[in-house]
Amino acid sequence: MPETRTSPASKKIKLVISDCHLSRGKWLPDGRRNPLEDFHQDLKLREMLEYYTSGAYAETEVELVVNGDFFDPLAIIPLPPTGRLRNLEFPIEIEEDSAVRQFQKIIEGHPVVFQAMRDFLKKGQKIILRWGNHDAAMLWPKVQDLLRETLTAPSPEQLEFQQKPYIFDRICIDHGHQYEALNRFDEENIFITRKTKHGLRRIQNLPFGSFFVLGFINRLKLERSYINQVYPFRIFLKVSFFTEPIFFFSNGFKVLWFFIKMRFITHPMRFARFRKTLDLIGEIFHRPSLEEAAEKLFTGSGSENLAFDTLILGHNHQATFRVFPGGKQYINTGTWIPITSLEMNTLGHRVLRTYALIEYFDGKPRTSLKVWQGQPHVSEDFA
Repeated sequence: MPETRTSPASKKIKLVISDCHLSRGKWLPDGRRNPLEDFHQDLKLREMLEYYTSGAYAETEVELVVNGDFFDPLAIIPLPPTGRLRNLEFPIEIEEDSAVRQFQKIIEGHPVVFQAMRDFLKKGQKIILRWGNHDAAMLWPKVQDLLRETLTAPSPEQLEFQQKPYIFDRICIDHGHQYEALNRFDEENIFITRKTKHGLRRIQNLPFGSFFVLGFINRLKLERSYINQVYPFRIFLKVSFFTEPIFFFSNGFKVLWFFIKMRFITHPMRFARFRKTLDLIGEIFHRPSLEEAAEKLFTGSGSENLAFDTLILGHNHQATFRVFPGGKQYINTGTWIPITSLEMNTLGHRVLRTYALIEYFDGKPRTSLKVWQGQPHVSEDFA
């Protein structure tokens, strides 16, 4: 059950959510279950938005910060999904019109969520849409126009798109993918023009991690839908070595070939520097820790000049709240999709539905990490 409603001391709050990964929806057009859809919390999300805009919060100024990877156009199964799903080809060059079609499918697949967001805006509240490595296509102007048209904010200032980190009141909100070489975008060249046999095409300048999802992970996920939900992945690889050696070695060689093809053949100039190649290889075997990155920011050289004392990230799906010396805080809003942890302190399969709540008391913000429980239901989707 949600927490008991009392008159909130704070008449101004911000909700920060990330990594819901809304894709095409639960069902494919031919009635098959969509193996690439990870988000099954539509009703719970609607409940949360209704809760913070009614009752004791009816007069509260609420801002919803959607901090990246809320949408997942990379996981849109191409049309038509005929034959065996494993034979599908996922396009790795994202043009503006194709990005619009991907987001149209997301909107069609999650009517409850988009209606809830429309209702949220109709109550005079504000939504800030920030991008992550999975929904960077949201930076296309036509995609933003589609979302504005779909969400129908009563006034333009109620719906805002942001590319740079959101810094306010000594708080910084950023998705977190820019801390990793595998998923880091060139923010000065988000879009590039590439010469093809069909002439010049303007496409999104994707990092290697996005190519890896499109060209490899999606195919693997069609057979093992849980593959992107296991953490830490290095432990999963160790377990697979002993329990499924054929799976381990066959896919290990496929990963190696995919890397060689993408690095030296298909896109020879995209990652031209040899140092970057080494960085990519290193991160394939050991993913950087966002918590360690936050610790370095708050305790390392130059920390006294930071414009913020609280850093809120997402991206790695690992909900975290940590306080550093001097009261500086690192918060990770985790994810609303299922996760299977192989670490002993968090061992198990669960859906947490975590989010950050920023409340203002006497004009000063106070940030906490929450878990949305929602109302009890007779049943819900098995994820």
